[in-house]
Amino acid sequence: MGKIFKSKIFVLIAMAFALIIALNQIESKVQERGETRNAAVRSIAEQYATEQHWIGPLISISCSEMKTITETDSKGHEKLLHQPHDCSQIIRPKNLVIQSKLEVNERYRGIYKARVYLAKIKLKTTLPSYIPKPGQTVSTSLLFGVSDARGLKHIALTNASGQKLEAKPGVLGRFLTAGFSLPLAVQNFEKEQTINADLEIAGSNRLDFSPIAEQNDFFIQSSWPHPNFDGKFLPENREVSANGFNARWRVNDFATGGNTMLSHKAGQQSEEINIDTNSMGVSLIDPIDTYTQTNRAVRYGFLFILMTIGGFFIFEMVKQKTVHPLQYLLVGLAVVIFFLLLLALSEHLAFATSYMIAAFACVALISAYGKSIVTTWAGTAILAAAYSGLYYALYLMLNSEDYALLMGAWLIFAILALAMYLTRKFSAKSVNTTTIDG
Repeated sequence: MGKIFKSKIFVLIAMAFALIIALNQIESKVQERGETRNAAVRSIAEQYATEQHWIGPLISISCSEMKTITETDSKGHEKLLHQPHDCSQIIRPKNLVIQSKLEVNERYRGIYKARVYLAKIKLKTTLPSYIPKPGQTVSTSLLFGVSDARGLKHIALTNASGQKLEAKPGVLGRFLTAGFSLPLAVQNFEKEQTINADLEIAGSNRLDFSPIAEQNDFFIQSSWPHPNFDGKFLPENREVSANGFNARWRVNDFATGGNTMLSHKAGQQSEEINIDTNSMGVSLIDPIDTYTQTNRAVRYGFLFILMTIGGFFIFEMVKQKTVHPLQYLLVGLAVVIFFLLLLALSEHLAFATSYMIAAFACVALISAYGKSIVTTWAGTAILAAAYSGLYYALYLMLNSEDYALLMGAWLIFAILALAMYLTRKFSAKSVNTTTIDG
C-alpha cells in the first residue's frame, strides 16, 4: 500500500476526530440552551406558583393535662408533683374524596414557556368523633396543607348542612409547612361530621395528593394530552387521548400503613410529619421536548460524520477519482452545521418542521457541492437520495425511542453491507493504482 494512500487515511481519521470535536461543541450548546430554558421555567414558577402537593384535612388536637408524678429527694422522702403534660395529637379523616379539574395554560419568558395550571378541586371528607378525657384542656382545628400557599386562589368550606365555615390563613406552625386552617369547637367532634370544600389552587408542572384518610378516592381530569402518572401509587383507572386525560386512585389504610405515615421526620426537631413518601399525582410533561430530541439527534451525529467520510472515500476508490481533503472537510462541516441549524430552528418552530428545513438545506448544500465531485447529474441524484434517506432514518429513530437502538443497529448493518459489496473487488493493486492516478 502506497505512502500516499496511508497519508490520506491518516488525514481522514484526523479530520473525523476534528469534526466529532466540533459536534461535541454543539452538544454542549444544546445542554446550555436547555439549562437556560429550565432556569426560565423555574423563574416563572417561582413568581406564579411552584409544583403543588395537597395534604389534608388533618384534625389537630392541641391538648394539655396535669400529670401527677412522685419525686424522691436525697433523704428518701417522697413528694407528689403536679406537672402539665402535652397530650396533643393529630387524627386522620375516615374518608376523603377529591375531584379535581386542571385548566392548563402556558406562560412565556422570552422564547421559553412554562406550563401552569389552575386546579379546581371539590373535596368531601368525613371526620371521626373525638371526646377528650376528663381534666384535659383541648382546642381543635382542621389543617389543610399545600406546598406553595401563593397558589391558594379560592377557598369555600361548608359543613353537611351547607353552613359556611371560615378558614384562617396558615397552619398554626404545627405539622404542615403551609396552607390554611379551620378552627372548630371540640363539641363539633362529639360525633362524626362531614366537611365540603371548593378550592382553586394554582401551580406549575405537577400536582400531588397525599392519601391521609382511612379511605381515599381521588379523581383528576384535564384537557392536557400528555400526563405522566407517578408517585407511590399509580392510577387504578386512567384514560389518555388527544383531548386530555382522566385518572382515578383508590387507596386505603392497608396500602399506606395507617397512622405510621404520620410519624415525625427522622433527625428533625420540628413537628413536621413524614407523609410525602405516600404521595401520588400527575406531571404535565411535553413528550416532544426540543432540547431532549436535539440532544438525542446530536448523539447520532458521529455516525453521520463517519458515513459521510466513508461514503466519499468508497466513491474515490470505486471511481478512481481523487477527492481533496478540503472537500471531505467541507462536506463533513455541512453535516455538523445541520445539528446547529436544528437547534436554532427548533427554539422557534415545531421540531418536525425544524428538522425538515434543516435536513433539506443540508442535503441541498451537500448535493450541490457534490456535483463537482461526482460530475454527473445521475450521481448527484444518488448522493441526494442517500443523504435524504439517512436524515429520514435519523428522524424515525428520534420518534421511536423504544426501537431506536434496533433501528440504528440495522441501519449500520445495511450501510456496512453496502460498503462491503462496493469494495468486494478491491485489492492492493487497485489501491496503489488509485493513489498513483490521484
